[in-house]
Amino acid sequence: MDFYRYLLSPRRLRLFIASFGPFAAVAFVVVQALQVVFAPIPGEVTGFVGGFLFGNVVGTILSTIGLTLGSVMAFSISRYFGMRFVEKVVKKTYIEKFNFFVTHKGLYISYILFLIPGFPKDSLCWLLGLTHMRFLDFFLMNFLGRLPGTVILTFQGSAVKDERYKFFLILLIVSAVLTVVLYFSRNHIIRFFSHVIKKVKKKKIDDHSKHHPAARKKVK
Repeated sequence: MDFYRYLLSPRRLRLFIASFGPFAAVAFVVVQALQVVFAPIPGEVTGFVGGFLFGNVVGTILSTIGLTLGSVMAFSISRYFGMRFVEKVVKKTYIEKFNFFVTHKGLYISYILFLIPGFPKDSLCWLLGLTHMRFLDFFLMNFLGRLPGTVILTFQGSAVKDERYKFFLILLIVSAVLTVVLYFSRNHIIRFFSHVIKKVKKKKIDDHSKHHPAARKKVK
């Protein structure tokens, strides 16, 4: 617990990672990955420290690598160990319905959830591991969904290091406003995109029916 509280401080975490010298980048990636799997340190702290230590470009790249590795680990562990247990205690029909939702609806909705600031993305990685979602879909969704937040945190850390406090304040205000607005409107956003997805799928089905030979014959 003492070590946990020690790493909650951005300054102490920065000194801890910098103490690895030439291997500081590797240490940072490991810490960033482990904070997804075990959540010992808030992601906001590690993302900020990454920008402070390594700058905008390198910090964003290292943070993205660490977050992606951690997300893949959580997804894979959940898939390997979790599903066997879930199938023993949950009816097969329920699992199929849940996977149907994720495959046909939840895939797009899950991507929106990754974009919403403040949403527990690490927990989402564990939950998605219990589905039949394709690994490639999860990988791309996680990578693209986390990137905007990662960039903002990295730029904040870099701005503080370069003593560009005005720019840091602007980023802080923008991210705070976006977090509050998107978090409290998340249900409306999900319903909106669900409605859009349904309309798109309905249009595809209608277009398929019009061009399908059997459908044309039935119409005649």
